[in-house]
Amino acid sequence: MSANKPVKESTPSRLGNADYQWAQFDSEAYFQHYYGEPHPDDERVIRYAVEAMKHAPPIGAELDVVDVGTGPSLIPFFCALPRARQLTAWEHAEGNIAWLESELQRKEMRSQWSHFWSVTREAYLPDCRLPEDPMPLLRAKSVVRRGSIFDLPERTWDAATMFFCAESITERQDEFEAACAAYARCVKRGGALAAAFLAHSAGYVVKESRFPALSLSAESIISAFARHADGLKAEAIGIVERQVRSGYSGLVFLTGNAR
Repeated sequence: MSANKPVKESTPSRLGNADYQWAQFDSEAYFQHYYGEPHPDDERVIRYAVEAMKHAPPIGAELDVVDVGTGPSLIPFFCALPRARQLTAWEHAEGNIAWLESELQRKEMRSQWSHFWSVTREAYLPDCRLPEDPMPLLRAKSVVRRGSIFDLPERTWDAATMFFCAESITERQDEFEAACAAYARCVKRGGALAAAFLAHSAGYVVKESRFPALSLSAESIISAFARHADGLKAEAIGIVERQVRSGYSGLVFLTGNAR
């Protein structure tokens, strides 16, 4: 989830990515707080992501897919697995990398992943019938790489997902926009982009440590991608006046194709 590369500051009063102690990010605590009890909004994110992957060009071909800022989650991999030739988790925080590598090697899926995988399987019907246990295939196709979102290689992957990363690594608008641009440029021209964002977030707390976030709307997210992608569409998910979990009041799911 972290990025850890300074970007020229435009708003001195706001803290940037490098100002936070990402080495102290507790991956398991994050998982338990955000995925310990599956939420209907997460299921809607899965359905939107699956729909995007179903239609990712070229239709019918296997894709090299990257998930940017994966963090302690297998959901992005689940959504892309049926279309993927290879799945790359591009993650900076060492704790998240260790967590992902350990999670991929577990003998049995946690109940939460079983639930989210069942939602994924249902979303792919009737076009694709998937196994009850995705882990052998996931292990065979997955690679975890350490890297900053700002250092993503350009025009490398056929499609890219990003769940709750660019807006959750900084309080600064310039860094957020730079992260979105790097994400969009890592995909080959015309390739699919499918990304989920927290809406109206004021930051979040993981095991008593506070981490940053920008307060975003569907309009501001589209604006950040306008120069980098075509066919942009943003869907609001469960946005309410109160917080859903700590730190946000809903989600926005963005789709488009890299320009």
